[in-house]
Amino acid sequence: MARRLPLSKLHISKRLQCARYHMSYGHKWMAVLFSDEKKWKLDGPDGNIKYWHDLRKEPRSFFSRQSGGGSVMVWTSFIFNGQVGLTFLDGRQNSPKYIETLENHLMSFAENIGGRNW
Repeated sequence: MARRLPLSKLHISKRLQCARYHMSYGHKWMAVLFSDEKKWKLDGPDGNIKYWHDLRKEPRSFFSRQSGGGSVMVWTSFIFNGQVGLTFLDGRQNSPKYIETLENHLMSFAENIGGRNW
């Protein structure tokens, strides 16, 4: 794999501009809420044929079970000074399921930090 991302000069300039803009956000970061989800396959990488590894060591080999090893998907949200616990998600996360996840887990968390007007 390449040792670094293939960023153009425009990409680098835009990233730097964005970082400099947000450095001055100050106390506004207290009102920013992030959320994310991640899926882990239990028997190896999710279809990737490349992976990061220490070049001083032998490459690892992966296997997969014929019937699949299953997977775990988790979701969380966090703010400047706190986080809600990890939530284990069931099934595929399509649009209706993601809306359900946000309604069941994000809304109460957001209302606790900012009331109804968050």
